[in-house]
Amino acid sequence: MKTFLLSVISLLVWPSWVVGQIKLKVAYPTTVGAIAVVWVAKEAKLFDKHGLDVELIYIAGSSRVVQAMLARDIPISEIAIPAVIQANLAGADLVMLAGPNHKPGQKIMVKPEIRRREDLKGKKLGISRFGTSDDFMIRYVLGQWNLQPERDVALIQMGGSPETLAGLAAGAVDGGLLSSPLHLQAVKLGYPMLADFSTIGVDYQGAGVVTTRSFLRDAPDTMRRYLRAYVEGLHRFKTDKAFAAKVIGKYSRMTDPDALEETYQHYAVKVMPRVPYPTIKGIQMVLDEMATRAPKARGLAPESFIDVGYLKELEQGGYIKKLYGD
Repeated sequence: MKTFLLSVISLLVWPSWVVGQIKLKVAYPTTVGAIAVVWVAKEAKLFDKHGLDVELIYIAGSSRVVQAMLARDIPISEIAIPAVIQANLAGADLVMLAGPNHKPGQKIMVKPEIRRREDLKGKKLGISRFGTSDDFMIRYVLGQWNLQPERDVALIQMGGSPETLAGLAAGAVDGGLLSSPLHLQAVKLGYPMLADFSTIGVDYQGAGVVTTRSFLRDAPDTMRRYLRAYVEGLHRFKTDKAFAAKVIGKYSRMTDPDALEETYQHYAVKVMPRVPYPTIKGIQMVLDEMATRAPKARGLAPESFIDVGYLKELEQGGYIKKLYGD
């Protein structure tokens, strides 16, 4: 009897999320600061708070993450819009629910002898994988520079950002795409920055919350819980610099204070808004570029790749405003 009473009392006083948590696998494709929101939400136990037992899984390259989602091994991921569009053009049902990354974060890091964009001709550039945001952005930028991918500049799949840096250091490639904080490691190794994509004046929809429409339909309560934890994670990321830096260091395996500071300033301060709506303009830019290679992308509406209904609920209900004390 005593044991029974204690059990009843514990249910009354413990947070509801302690009992009956929903297990959930969430994948992310890179270890750069663009993924920091889910890392912070995990480490701050915000998923737990909302009844979710989230297992974060690193799968190098968004194209491989998409494969895991289509195989139904992963219901939710943190990937960029090019992978979503490409998968849907092939018949998938992926959809983005939130997207705080509105500017491309990649930098082209190169050997010292490469000083101008023209010097890239005949060279090899490392990217994570084909079909990823790296692949899309480098093709877009090279096109703007009148350089033809594959013909003028070879694109080499390295597997992930750390592998790209290792390949650059080993001389396997002449340059590569890196984001914060890995590009600072390249600088310290003697490889200068040729271009910073965040300053080229384009909107771009980077990593955000992606699921399938079938999972969204079958598990709406789970997605509502996930997004509540996500926007709380974004709030914690933007308002608790010391904690955020510690978390970024853990997942990116960076200890350099300058690198952590630069990463925090770029993502938490400059790029990510309080309410993480995907950028329609940024999605349209991706569709326009893809249409030059995939006619099926021509004429598609950017809105068809997103569903911000749950995010609107949180904003219009005052949930996000309350987090920031406005």
